[in-house]
Amino acid sequence: MRSLLAGATALALILPAAGPAVAAAPTVTRAYAASAEVFANPGRGFFTYTETHLFADGSGWVPLDAAALAEARTGQGRSLVFRIFYLERYRGTDTVAAADLERIRADFAAIRRAGVKAVVRFAYSADSGADATPDRTVRHIAQLGPILAANADVLTAVQAGFVGRWGEWYYTDNYVRADRADRRRVLTALLAAVPAGVPVQVRTPAIARALAPGDTRVGVHNDCFLAGTDDYGTYTAADDRQWLAARKSLVGGETCDVSDRSGWADASTEMAAYHWTYLNPSFHLGVLNSWGEDGLAEAGRRLGYRIRLVQAVLPARAEPGAKIKVTVKVTNDGYAAPVQNRPVRLVLAGRATTLAADVRTWAPGRTVTVRGTITAPATPGTYSLGLALPDPASRLAATPAYAIRLANTGVWDARTGHNTLGSLTVAR
Repeated sequence: MRSLLAGATALALILPAAGPAVAAAPTVTRAYAASAEVFANPGRGFFTYTETHLFADGSGWVPLDAAALAEARTGQGRSLVFRIFYLERYRGTDTVAAADLERIRADFAAIRRAGVKAVVRFAYSADSGADATPDRTVRHIAQLGPILAANADVLTAVQAGFVGRWGEWYYTDNYVRADRADRRRVLTALLAAVPAGVPVQVRTPAIARALAPGDTRVGVHNDCFLAGTDDYGTYTAADDRQWLAARKSLVGGETCDVSDRSGWADASTEMAAYHWTYLNPSFHLGVLNSWGEDGLAEAGRRLGYRIRLVQAVLPARAEPGAKIKVTVKVTNDGYAAPVQNRPVRLVLAGRATTLAADVRTWAPGRTVTVRGTITAPATPGTYSLGLALPDPASRLAATPAYAIRLANTGVWDARTGHNTLGSLTVAR
């Protein structure tokens, strides 16, 4: 895909940029049918849950299976893997062994081979509050940082973790709940270790509001979604819900218990209100099963972004080498805008033209029009005109699994990662 950039020309969002006169050409307005299919799109949706352990006796490690992750992506529409690394053997040790760091690197290699992205968390215990001291935790983050940095392109988020049972910052042996200084040290160290384009999530709005009030990079993972009246302590201030709804940051997590408000009506309302991007499909099954097949399917479609073509105004024909206009209208049917920006490109006859668009502004329910020009091929013939939204990372840009598929029938080309707008006839 990056080889296509050689002839790229910047285009304008809404209004075309000033430039040479564009030849008038006959046009056709095409409408596109919406798709109800649940399919994978990068960095969103139901995830595949996985965990692994580094116990003191050397047991517990289960490596990621790239083939299984790829099958979950293609067969179940799951483009995300949740990976929690339990570091039990390092609660009392400052230095993470090189062999264990290599195991973590190998997991990221499997994530990459599978064509998925990851939400990761590190913790010290799954069954108690036994964690490491703040000093030791910060040292561990420094050692893990290079691995996270090297794999930032396949990270959807890093959860703050480390503190307390499950890394959820509650049941803890080494952190005083009323003392924010040590918790702030952990979050600050993690924000420094994780590349700036990757969100870091904390467990509750209260943590984000206290430790990172102005940093929208810090999102929330709600791991008791819909439980009780306050999601089991997720919302502690009267205005936490309003704050989260207004904040443009990454939200995801899991359900944890059945309640009077855990049915589909409340679930769909709250996922939309708090712009959910991902959800655990394996817990809590009592909650999830209550949503029924239709509710689960709708959640599978709408978690995160779901960009759909509405219509396009395309040239019906063009002279060889002529500059032609293209107008495309899209809307977002999902619960959230894309977390990561990426190129938006018109693709024709092996060349691409990049539009000046920021997909992070494509908010739910918003319809966006993009306009631009592209040069017709010099050789007469009929050509496919496509819209491509590839991954912004050079290592992933040419991989179709990391490109955005639009939610329409008959437009996706899985071989190229392009969405077909129509055909162009080039003739003298």
